[in-house]
Amino acid sequence: MLEKAVMRRFFLSDSIRSDDRVILTGAEARHIASVCRLKAGHKVELFDGEGNVYTTVLETVDKNSVTLVIEEARFEITVEQSPLTLAQGLLKGKKMDLVIQKATELGVHTFLPLESRYCENQGARNRQLERWQRISIEACKQCHRTAPMRILPVTPLAQADFSIFRHRLVAYEDEKISALPQHLSKQPGAICLVLGPEGGLHAEDLHVLQQWNFTVFSLGRLILRAETAALAATAIVRYLSGGLEPVDRQLSTDHPSPEMENLV
Repeated sequence: MLEKAVMRRFFLSDSIRSDDRVILTGAEARHIASVCRLKAGHKVELFDGEGNVYTTVLETVDKNSVTLVIEEARFEITVEQSPLTLAQGLLKGKKMDLVIQKATELGVHTFLPLESRYCENQGARNRQLERWQRISIEACKQCHRTAPMRILPVTPLAQADFSIFRHRLVAYEDEKISALPQHLSKQPGAICLVLGPEGGLHAEDLHVLQQWNFTVFSLGRLILRAETAALAATAIVRYLSGGLEPVDRQLSTDHPSPEMENLV
């Protein structure tokens, strides 16, 4: 049996909408024309990052401007009972980029960059946030996620507010007994997962989290790199909370009330 072809997906940025047509300029137009080398007549999908998806046909293609005819417009959203916030201690350089990319692909709802005792990332915060947002959007194009992961500003651990989360989990390299709790799928609710930076979590960091009633767990006997630990823990938590189950997307012509409004 032939597999259904998956259409390429592009982000609706730098665009002009007119009736049943969209004109793309900037980076996305260059990507279509020069990188993907698509031609007039090819079908592609566009998404706006808010759940709207458009099936379109390329009408004209130029490296500076691409015109597309809209064939179908729909609203796609997956509503989860246990949205996950990944609170990651700042990692150096491309390690943080990797975690953001893969967290988007794994379906993390919100990303909270944390400044903890052993963090060494001292980059320009505004530029970092813009870069991370671009990385999440690019990951959405690859995995066909309709809305990018929400990325919050860098926050000192001592100033973070974890009150909205039903489940609070922190991976700690010195924990020798407790594994991840197995009951997450039986008790739906917002989850916060904390991972430390390259140097791990300081005892004072752990004390702050324990005051918020975080459950401390181990990722096993082996010593993992910070980025490996983040992705392993994220995948396990997503699985245990039901986030990796195959489910049909919910389609709607209207915008529903934002899920987990108090996470915004």
